[in-house]
Amino acid sequence: MTVCSVYWIRAAHHSDFMTEGYVGVARDASKRWKYGHFWSQKNNRHDNPKFSNAIAKHGWDNLVKEVLVIAPEDYCYDLESKIRSLGNVGWNLAVGGGKPPVTKFRGHDYVSPLKGIPRPTPWLVGRQGHAPSLEACIAGGKKAKGRKQTPEQIAKRVASRKATLAAQGRTR
Repeated sequence: MTVCSVYWIRAAHHSDFMTEGYVGVARDASKRWKYGHFWSQKNNRHDNPKFSNAIAKHGWDNLVKEVLVIAPEDYCYDLESKIRSLGNVGWNLAVGGGKPPVTKFRGHDYVSPLKGIPRPTPWLVGRQGHAPSLEACIAGGKKAKGRKQTPEQIAKRVASRKATLAAQGRTR
């Protein structure tokens, strides 16, 4: 049985957790706050615009973050579903109790349009054949270490660097 916590993030002037602030469930609330909410807000990746705007308005350090209940996972999700029984309550968009939260119900027969479509893994794009051998992984870039570059390679590297600096507006 996994132990979770129901947490409430609010502005200092909020007093009612049923209608104000943001209520969520996490196994480790402080880690969720730091890496789920604060980090995604800082990097403009938060998928809840209401909560993101609240963080921008009040400031992350000025928000009050508190754990309401520490209990088994099922109980926490049940409690969240009672606190946030409707969507768009406080800073929450989704109805509480979902794992993961679902902001829009799509029907029982919904199938993702991406289901069954293979998507390239970024670090494997352009590779053909099998995975590299264990020896190649251990050697890494050591095979080319110390090898002299040809004038064509140097010219290509310099041109690429100049183009990058020009695109960034940092020409010398």
